[in-house]
Amino acid sequence: MKWRLDGILRRSDRRMVRPSGLAYWLDDQPPRAVTFGLALQQVVVQSVFFIIPALFAGFLSNDPADAVRFVSLSILAAALWQVLMILKRGPVGSGYPLPASFPAGMLAAYAAVGQAGHGFGAAGAMLVITGLAAVALTYTVRRLRLVLPNEVAGVVVILTGLSLIVLAVDRLGLKAAIPADRASVMVALASIATMAAVWLSRSRAAPYSVLIGAGVGVVLSVWQGLVRPDAGALIAAQPWFALPQPWLPRFDQVTPAPLGAFLVTLLAIKASTVGTLVVIQRNLDANWSKPDAPPIRRGLLANGLGVLAAGFLGALCPLPSASGMGLSIALGTLARSILWTGSALLVALALCPKAVIVFVLTPEPVKAAMLLFLAGFILTQGCQLVTTRLLDARRSLVVAFGLTAGLVQAVAPQAFVQSLPALASPVAIGALVAFMANLLTLPLVQKRASLTVDLVQPIGLHVSDWLAGVAGSWSLKPQTARHVEQSIGELVELLQEREARQVTVMARSAEDRVEYSLHWTGQALPEPPATADVDDLMGDDLTRQRFSMWIATRQSISYRQRPTADGHEAVVVFED
Repeated sequence: MKWRLDGILRRSDRRMVRPSGLAYWLDDQPPRAVTFGLALQQVVVQSVFFIIPALFAGFLSNDPADAVRFVSLSILAAALWQVLMILKRGPVGSGYPLPASFPAGMLAAYAAVGQAGHGFGAAGAMLVITGLAAVALTYTVRRLRLVLPNEVAGVVVILTGLSLIVLAVDRLGLKAAIPADRASVMVALASIATMAAVWLSRSRAAPYSVLIGAGVGVVLSVWQGLVRPDAGALIAAQPWFALPQPWLPRFDQVTPAPLGAFLVTLLAIKASTVGTLVVIQRNLDANWSKPDAPPIRRGLLANGLGVLAAGFLGALCPLPSASGMGLSIALGTLARSILWTGSALLVALALCPKAVIVFVLTPEPVKAAMLLFLAGFILTQGCQLVTTRLLDARRSLVVAFGLTAGLVQAVAPQAFVQSLPALASPVAIGALVAFMANLLTLPLVQKRASLTVDLVQPIGLHVSDWLAGVAGSWSLKPQTARHVEQSIGELVELLQEREARQVTVMARSAEDRVEYSLHWTGQALPEPPATADVDDLMGDDLTRQRFSMWIATRQSISYRQRPTADGHEAVVVFED
């Protein structure tokens, strides 16, 4: 199993080249004041999502002290997750400066634990099992994109946004037959309007638009009497410094329905982690052309270990923060030292209960406003992810079935709570249906086409026209189609130069990749060099031909050549 070893060894990493325009790259050391300011800004953006563990704590306990403890432990878990992810030595960690967030998609899992009458220890035990499964999948699933393509990941992201909307509606009391409190609705609308205005201002305050809008909402809530009467006393009772006590996992309270809900969320955990790792890898490397697998596998291992550690702490598991990563990319501040400082700030915040309880006691209309504002951006990201590739009939079916299942649960939640509690959330049922639809229709993905080319006659545009038709019918990405066309063109011209008389091109599409093979009678092609230089074009025939081989295979995942009974065969594989 060579891939398993190569998947964790850092010597297998592709060498990265610093992109232009970045203020700080991986190993850069900004001035201490700059590092602290950038790290503090990152923590401020992350703090928007502290509302998620505060909300989930309500499913397991009505005691504000338990909520403070849960949020503090979750912040500690986020800091540990970041440290594991940023490691640049050893078998764990991508080495990329990825900030952490919290998954709203685990709503059904924690709600199921509460409905079963269990507490934080039971949730921690089920999270430990989920973390072990995540670590195991890192080593057993080689082609994750085959079982979790962009379409399934996009469905998960869209339904995560929908779950936030459902949660916000519940917080505002807008359910059917329940008269909504007009003051709460007006406060929520004012908060959202403030967030939007600051976000669109393009000022230095724009990254803090959610927090500024929340601040306006808190002031209005105090004015309208929408805060807890004992809020001041609860804040005053909290110490400035305290070590949060972990909840030990209660494996004796693990029950099938809640555990099933936790394991279903593993699909979303894997899909979102892979997508985020690919995005930041692309922005860190000027020569990026395709995902570099070893750092991504180490990142998945770090993510699984982070989930496992959160379970032992009794905390909510962290995931990559798309908003935090987007901020770093937008500012060009991708130095590891910034995230190291940010991790230390998270630890300091987790040890300050007086600061943490502020998130717990946030008025309900303000919580709803924050959730609705974030939900819109999450929905947009999900739509972009779904349409990353052209949607053929099969991919459209996967998306349609997943979204329909999630919407049905959102419209009729009680039916799922009573009969399928493990799937009683849009994310849980939608992710499972989309995953199964993709898996069951995979045999339909196999597509084949062939073409025989007479190399004695002028080729013209014959191969290009054939490949254009194949790319259109298979819904290949335009970039993939260009790479395949260039590769086939180089090799066919090389075979013609080496006086081969005929070549048969056979292409095969398998969802996440495209493979083509050339079959010809005659001498073997030269092996491509590891690196090439434009001066090779001025060399002898063999040097020029090896340069052509390098051009033909440099964008591919793999290349191999072998002798056959009547000639030779070359196989080139591209990721789509």
